[in-house]
Amino acid sequence: MPVNQLHDRYLELLFAHIERGAHPSHAFLERVEASITDRQTAERYVNLLLELVERQRHPSLHILDRAGRVMAATAIADVAEQVDFP
Repeated sequence: MPVNQLHDRYLELLFAHIERGAHPSHAFLERVEASITDRQTAERYVNLLLELVERQRHPSLHILDRAGRVMAATAIADVAEQVDFP
């Protein structure tokens, strides 16, 4: 969940811009990645990236790399939550 209404509006603007193009701006992608604060946004972003890849005949490896980094970060967060620190 976004941090507040302005954060939500900002993310919605970025997502809308990315969804419109076949080849989204890397600057916009970096802004989304820098604004991810929760699992829901991370999953939405990765799903968007995977949809972009599915639509392309020759998928961008950079887009796949971005999706992989966010998925890895969420996996690490999951493991960290499960570790019981004394």
